[in-house]
Amino acid sequence: MKHYLFLDESGDHGLSFIDSQNPLFLLCGILISTNENDFLNQALDKIKRKFWETDAIIFHSRDIRKCSNEFKILLDKRLKSNFHSRVNTMMKDSKFFIIPSGVNKNKYIHQNGCKSDDIYELCLSAIIEKSIQIVNKTIRESYKLDIIIEKRGKREDRQLRSHLDEILLNGTSKISKFVIEKFEIVVTFKSKKENCNGLQLADLIAHPIAQHLINHEKKNLAFEIIKDKIHPPLNKILIR
Repeated sequence: MKHYLFLDESGDHGLSFIDSQNPLFLLCGILISTNENDFLNQALDKIKRKFWETDAIIFHSRDIRKCSNEFKILLDKRLKSNFHSRVNTMMKDSKFFIIPSGVNKNKYIHQNGCKSDDIYELCLSAIIEKSIQIVNKTIRESYKLDIIIEKRGKREDRQLRSHLDEILLNGTSKISKFVIEKFEIVVTFKSKKENCNGLQLADLIAHPIAQHLINHEKKNLAFEIIKDKIHPPLNKILIR
């Protein structure tokens, strides 16, 4: 049994600029087994063909929210309602873990300064730790984990690859290298144009979680659909 960990982000991980309306950086991991990933691919492709008559369309959270580019068809309110209903049903019926990790940049800079650790790497380490803990508890026969990350740029990807190699070699503060050594871990960087449904799912899910963390009192129907799949508990998502 193989598991996949798809990763995408919401917000900017840089510390030099902070959006007063969105001071949060959130990295979202989707941990899913091979069989469930096959179901997810079929379900998402079916939705794409239903509304665009092709599964080549690439879901992008911001474009969907703004009804822009290929998603201008969602300006039709009836069609938009039908689309969101089908996506919500797919989310409910699919079995996967949502493993988010985030940083409130204002609080982080106040405590650590601007020239501290890369917050993307901090969040990634936390997600990998939790993913390995989950797989380690539920699977006893095979420990195969494919980590799929969206490409950000040659320099950024090279730096992140180095960070991941360090984790695989030495472990983290919470996961020893002896636990990680049991796993057959493969890391792949993919671009959006490669049309990876798992990355698109992570993109769709990251935004509502970030918005809930920024203002949990604001109505957030998308978050209500996915909240029961989130690990760890919400009060442990943010890194201080």
